[in-house]
Amino acid sequence: MAFHDDCLVLDGHTDLPTRLWEAPAELGQRLNDRHIDLPRLREGGVDGLVLALFVPASMSPDAGWEHARTLHRLAVAALPPGMTLVSSAEEVRQAAGRGLVAALFGLENGRPLLVEGAVEGAAAMGVRYVTLTHWKTHEWCDAATDRPAHGGLSAAGVLLVRELNRRGILADLSHVSDDAVRHVLDVATAPPLASHSSARALCDHPRNLSDELVREIARRGGLVMANSYPAFVAPAAARADERRREVAGPDLDALEEEYLRDPQATWRQCADLLAAHPLPRVPLAAFVDHVVHLVERAGEEHVGIGTDFDGIPDTLEGFEDVTRFPDLTAALLARGIDRAGVRLILGENFLRLLQEAERRAA
Repeated sequence: MAFHDDCLVLDGHTDLPTRLWEAPAELGQRLNDRHIDLPRLREGGVDGLVLALFVPASMSPDAGWEHARTLHRLAVAALPPGMTLVSSAEEVRQAAGRGLVAALFGLENGRPLLVEGAVEGAAAMGVRYVTLTHWKTHEWCDAATDRPAHGGLSAAGVLLVRELNRRGILADLSHVSDDAVRHVLDVATAPPLASHSSARALCDHPRNLSDELVREIARRGGLVMANSYPAFVAPAAARADERRREVAGPDLDALEEEYLRDPQATWRQCADLLAAHPLPRVPLAAFVDHVVHLVERAGEEHVGIGTDFDGIPDTLEGFEDVTRFPDLTAALLARGIDRAGVRLILGENFLRLLQEAERRAA
C-alpha cells in the first residue's frame, strides 16, 4: 500500500456523469449504489479520473450535444471539496500534490461534433479525448459493434479528427471498427488512445483490440487502457453477455425512450433487467492477464487502466470499485511487472499522452 500510495493513480475512463444523471447523489459521502465516490477514491489511493460525457447512439447530433452539456453541468456541480476539475497533465500533478482528486472530461461518442461549434465547445469544457463513436456507426465513423458505412472514417471524420488534435484533444479508438482504428492512425496528428479496450487475443470481442492494432497504436506513441468489464475480459462472460442482450434487449429497447426522457424514474428498471441475467464471476487475475498481455505486445510505456466503472452492470471479483486499485497494484507486481512499469501503467503513461497532445497542439 505504501508503494501504491506513492504512485500517481489515474482511471482513464469512468461513467460517473451518467450515474449522476440517473441518480443524483452527494459524492462526498460513501454511496452503496455505484462504484465511485470521494471516500472510495481516497481509500483506493486514486489521484485522478476521467469523467465520460456519454451520448447514447440514438440521439441526434443536436440532442446529443445538449445532453453532453447537461452531463457536464451535473458533474461540475456535484464535485465535492476534495475533488477538483483540471484540464492538463500538469494540473493533475498539482492537484495530487495538494491531496485532491483530479477530474478530467472525455466525450464518449463523437456524433455531436457535427454540430457547429461543438469541437470548440468541447475544448472549452475541458474535454481531453473524444471516443469517436459508441455501439452504432454514425455519420462519420464506423463502430466495432455495427455494420460499417465509411471504411473507417468519412471525409468529414478525417477533418474532425485533425481538428480535435489541433485543439489538443486525443482521438479515442475504443468502440470504433478495426478499419476506423487504422484510418485514425493514418490521419491523426497526435498519438492515439484507446481509453477502455482490452486484448482480443484473450477475449474475442469486437470491443477489444487485436495484437496487430495494439502494436500499431504503440508504434505511434499511443496508449491502450484495459477495460475491466467482465464481458470484455473472459470468454464465458462475453458469451453470457451476448445471451443476456438477446433476452433482455427487447425490453431495454422498449424502455429507451422513457429512460432518455426521465432516467431517474427508469434506470432501476433497466438495471434490474440486466441483473436478472448475471454474468459468471470473473476474477481480478483474468484482468491482470489482459494488462500483462498488452505489456508484452506494446511495452509497459503504452498500457494503462480505463475501468468503465459506473458504466458497467457487472464488475470483476476482487475489483468491484475504485477501493480495489491497491489490489490491482499488488497483482501487477506479483505477475512480474517491476515498480517502474507499474507506475507507468497506473497513471504516468496517460499523463505523458496528455502532455504530448498539448505539445503538438501548441
